[in-house]
Amino acid sequence: MASHNYFALEEYFLNLQLLARQQAQREEELAQSQRHILALQEEIEELERENRLHSQQVVKVIIIIDYRQSEVEALLPVVAMLLQFSPEEVQKCQQAYRASQDSPSPTPANDASGSGLSLLSRFSFS
Repeated sequence: MASHNYFALEEYFLNLQLLARQQAQREEELAQSQRHILALQEEIEELERENRLHSQQVVKVIIIIDYRQSEVEALLPVVAMLLQFSPEEVQKCQQAYRASQDSPSPTPANDASGSGLSLLSRFSFS
């Protein structure tokens, strides 16, 4: 009977060791997952910073185009690419630009009334 208790006790300790190894493995997996999550969060923050910078660049390009209206048609493909315009949106912009060339409207460069209308204010995407 004592040998039976000894084997049961030995089996219990072996199972305990196995469970301890499994627990240690799970804790290491958890630590790796947490490190991975932190790395992904840092990458997301970096991508958000890059996105903000990209958005600022797009706004700068648009402002420059607005003040260089004679170059709008040449710069439209650049803006369309940056803002990911659909072909239909590009066509609407081209049509609006050509229509603005046919009927002169006040622009910041030649608007004596000070109304502040610009070429961009005449574009419609609806």
